[in-house]
Amino acid sequence: MSTNPQTWVAALCTLAVYSYLYKENIFFRIAEHTMIALAVAHSLVTGWHNTFIPYIETHVKTKGWWWFWIFFAFGVLYYARFLPARYAWITRYPVSISVGWALGYYFSLFPRQYAVQIADSVRDLGQFENILFFLMFVLSMMYFFLTVGGNSKTFQQISKVGRWILMINFGAAFGNTVSGRISLFLGRLSFLLSDWLGISL
Repeated sequence: MSTNPQTWVAALCTLAVYSYLYKENIFFRIAEHTMIALAVAHSLVTGWHNTFIPYIETHVKTKGWWWFWIFFAFGVLYYARFLPARYAWITRYPVSISVGWALGYYFSLFPRQYAVQIADSVRDLGQFENILFFLMFVLSMMYFFLTVGGNSKTFQQISKVGRWILMINFGAAFGNTVSGRISLFLGRLSFLLSDWLGISL
């Protein structure tokens, strides 16, 4: 068994987190709140020293970007939601500006990001894999197009095939996610047995 205090802390935190599988308890709550507190504290400190202060020194002091303080003031207005109700509505302004800016920015990136994927769906049909891919793509799209107004039995059958293709795809994606989680669990189990308890595997 390990005598390293850090290993003991990591092992006890791991057991506290996995105790949630039995039921919610005080040990899980302590581990949860500790992790959130550490993450928030680390983000604040690193954000202050690695982002905010260097930005002020580089752009505001050196380049004279005084308008930075306007956006900084809008950012501070996010915390108006903690003020009394008569002032809490002020937080809607920074939220609306942030959402509008983000939507405009990501919509401008949409053609460059997804045009390649759309063009990739139109492949050379000289190979069987490309033909199969194209058929699955068309049937999956027809499922959405024929969900409304598809009264014909032929359309209903096509829509059903598209639904099965989507279900297989989602199942494969879910299986990939589960296998990734199992891999993480096996890593923690190996840590508990080998590093903590000293059991050779």
